[in-house]
Amino acid sequence: MKNHLLSLKKLSLKKERRFIAAILLSGFFILVTGLSAIRAENRITTGTIGKILPGSTLVSAGSMVINSGAVLDNAGTLILKNNLVNGNSTANSLGSGLVELSGTTNQSISGPNIIQNLTVNNTSGVTFSGENRVNGTLTLTAGKVILGSNNLLIGPTGNIAGTPSPDAMIIVTNAGQLRKEFPSGFTGTFTFPVGDTTGTDQYSPVTLVFTSGGFTSGNYVGVNLANEKYPDPDITGNYLNRYWTISSSGISSFICNATFQYLAADVTGNENLISCTKVNPLPWVTYSLTNAATHLLSASGIMSFGSFTGMKSTTPPANQELVNITIPDGVTNCYDATEVLTIAGNGNFFFVDNNASVTLVAGNRISILPGARVFSGGYLHGYITTNDSYCDTTMNSPVTNPVNEDQELTTRIEEVTNPFFKIYPNPTTDIVILEFTQHGSPSMAWVAIYNMSGKQILQQALSGETKHQFSLSAQPVGIYVIQVRLDDRMQVAKIVKE
Repeated sequence: MKNHLLSLKKLSLKKERRFIAAILLSGFFILVTGLSAIRAENRITTGTIGKILPGSTLVSAGSMVINSGAVLDNAGTLILKNNLVNGNSTANSLGSGLVELSGTTNQSISGPNIIQNLTVNNTSGVTFSGENRVNGTLTLTAGKVILGSNNLLIGPTGNIAGTPSPDAMIIVTNAGQLRKEFPSGFTGTFTFPVGDTTGTDQYSPVTLVFTSGGFTSGNYVGVNLANEKYPDPDITGNYLNRYWTISSSGISSFICNATFQYLAADVTGNENLISCTKVNPLPWVTYSLTNAATHLLSASGIMSFGSFTGMKSTTPPANQELVNITIPDGVTNCYDATEVLTIAGNGNFFFVDNNASVTLVAGNRISILPGARVFSGGYLHGYITTNDSYCDTTMNSPVTNPVNEDQELTTRIEEVTNPFFKIYPNPTTDIVILEFTQHGSPSMAWVAIYNMSGKQILQQALSGETKHQFSLSAQPVGIYVIQVRLDDRMQVAKIVKE
């Protein structure tokens, strides 16, 4: 059957042009020009193409229904006072124009839609019941966008405009994510204007700043959140009742910085002790102290995503990494782990400013890697606990081992790890063998052994040896710390003599 054209004739300029009945035509093109208003349901049936020409506006007081096999080609403006229902099973474009949702009751968008520009201007909000993509501009003027279990994707050249706030934001408290696709070679900033309506409306956006990365076609970063404590029983004492989960696809070798906005009502415990922490996947990765004045968490040098929150737990984790942290002038802090505590390394930094002090406590190993630095007047003390005494009981202890000049970490800090050497047998009754595992026979290494009172019982320089044997026969049963310095690293292991 040949397609026909239904054209709306221009009426007097003093009169508003209206469709009085629903469009229910099959096999036709439906052309909208000028300003038109439809009071009843607007249905585009199978085989029909509904067109809104550039410069034209269609106001639909009823729902806009796109049947399966039908097409809406909007090159102008479609103002919906009711719902948008797309019956197509696969995503199809609604045209290059603007869709505005400006009803007075909650509106819904169903079906998979590809929208060029979308404006939300409905104080009662909009609910998504399908997957949606905005390739141009999403403008948040008024009202909340509730995603539920559905995703909203902003295309690679798309952006979010308006004035996001508790009254104009995207709710991502279920499985659905706000996602952003980035163009190839992207560097720059994108803010995810997300929040929740748990109890009260709370706006808690995430901002990512990419400094590098590989972005394949179809990539995305997705964000959702929960207005509750992260469900890890080891998080106790000081924490936020809020966490954000960030995932990605098609993005590799990236580095980005992130900020997370929370509310004062989210805080349990002492806010000044809280740091931004990636709690999943393990181990915990701890970043900068929070800005308690602005309630803002920040993390720099992120190379993998996961779940982020703010905390300073009084229950130490098994393992913890400290990266890109500056302890500012006048601040005292403590970090701990029941097994391994790792500081800096892999291009990250850990700075202790003038008149700042840090205590490091671990049950087994501490590793202070390149990038750690204590500035003049700063203090850093690290030790292995033998009685399960961690930060909650050591924060009020005197700080020792001052660093009196600006230098890389070269003070006698009991740093413990073994990525470039191993110790065996351990436990031992006498003989201990130190074996270098990564550098073959180093040209020069310095070794010292301490008892748990801090007394040095052995000091020796090793040159060109892959293995070296020590004897603890003259020492009583107990725990000892062997410290090895090689190039710009200081690393240590715990030795148990039985």
